[in-house]
Order: sequence, then C-alpha cells, then structure tokens
Amino acid sequence: MLRSINRRFCLLLLPLLWGLALLAPPSPLSAGQADPDGPVVQLLATAYPVGEVLHYEVTWLGLKAGHLTLEVKQLVAEEQLFAIDVTARTVGLLGALYPVHDEFRVVVQGEQRLPGSYRANQRQGQRLTIRDTMYDQQHGRIVYQRDLDEPRSFEVDGPVHNEFSAFYVTRVMPLALEREVVIPAFADGGRHLVRVAVERLEELNSILGRREVMRVRPRLTFAGLYEKVGDPVIWLTNDRYRVPLLIRGRIAIGSLTATLSHYQGPLLDD
Repeated sequence: MLRSINRRFCLLLLPLLWGLALLAPPSPLSAGQADPDGPVVQLLATAYPVGEVLHYEVTWLGLKAGHLTLEVKQLVAEEQLFAIDVTARTVGLLGALYPVHDEFRVVVQGEQRLPGSYRANQRQGQRLTIRDTMYDQQHGRIVYQRDLDEPRSFEVDGPVHNEFSAFYVTRVMPLALEREVVIPAFADGGRHLVRVAVERLEELNSILGRREVMRVRPRLTFAGLYEKVGDPVIWLTNDRYRVPLLIRGRIAIGSLTATLSHYQGPLLDD
C-alpha cells in the first residue's frame, strides 16, 4: 500500500495536483468551447513574482509525507526569461521506505510565460532518471527525451504549457466566480484545453493570517492514468498576489494535502 501511496505522492509533487489534469488523457473538446485565455499582465509582477519562494508540507491521512519548494528566478536581467525551480522529497515513514528527491527546472519566457525547456532530475532511492523536454512554441514542435533513449518528437497546433508553467499561469488568469478560464496544455502526446473554474469564495487560516481565498478547481471529466479519485482543489488568496495557500487531491485511500508553511514574496511588503 505504501508503494502505491508513494506513487500518488509523486504525482502531487510534480504538478501541485494541477498535473493530474495535464498528465492524464483529457476528453475531446466539444464544439463551441472557448479559446485559451491569456494572463492578466498587471498580475505578473505580484502573482508570478521573481524571487517568490513557496514551501509546502505535504500530508497523507494526517501524517507527514513530504516537502515541496518552488521558486521563480529571473535568468537574464531586463529580459522576459525566467526559471521555475522545484524540489520535492518524501519524509517520515514514506521517505524511509521509498525515498524520493526530485529536482525540476522549467524555463519560461515572454508575457505568456510559455515554457521553452524543462528538465526533471528524479531520484528514487539509488535510481536517477533524467527527463528533458524542449518546446518550440513558434513552430509547434515538442521534443522529449528520457535518459539516453531516442528523443521523441510531437507536433501541436498552438502554444502549450507543461504542469509547472500551467500551475503558475493559473494564478495570473482572469479568475472570477461564474467564469471558467481555459489553459492549453501538452499531455498524452497532444495539445488539450483544460477548463479551470472558481467554485466559491471562502476564508482560510494560514501562515499569512486569515485570508479570503478563491476555491479553484480544474474541471476533469476523466479518470486518468493514475487512478485519480475526484478533482484537485487549489485555494488562492483573493487578491493581486494569488498565493496558493492549500492544495488537496483525493486518492484511492484518503487524500494528499499540501499546506503552505513558508512564503517569501511581495505580499509581505504590502
């Protein structure tokens, strides 16, 4: 059972639950669905800020299961070239039995913050797996390589995000009650549109105090490749910082919860 929980825990770490939408095969789009939305430019400095650090404690059935840290860095001064750096590891009983220590870097660029490259160094025990993905957004070409395997090439008909860039760009979308936004994602070898909705406004206690939050849920109409049970939910502060305070996803046994335990960013200067 712990091995199964460890596999699902890693899914939480990869995309902060957002990737459950991106890694699973989406249902076909129906006629009349909206085109992908674009970020609100004014939010980029506050909800996608350079130097922001998010650290989460991950629990399963109330037990400590792991740590997750995300940071946004500017790679070239005065240019729209950024990196999303992510580290994730298991702790406690899960970490002792199935140690995981993963490092990810996504390089994004432009006001759309579209990914150009993505490297994942995933270590489970003594085994290290390296995955590289290159995105030619202009020509709709994506090249993926695992370790020293032969690269695989894919063609898409428009810009796409990966799991981490999609999570961040969600924060700068025009989110509102009774409105869905649509984000293009590369998954299952193709380009798909994922619909994201604000379910309601709530109040939540956090390390940043009691905050009004938006309860945000990607609309998933499929079971996916990893026996997902229910949709993930993300609680974002209802302000210009859109800090993700809490993330939760149900699995076959209980749920995985990522709770913000450390924040470094512009909200503290307000």
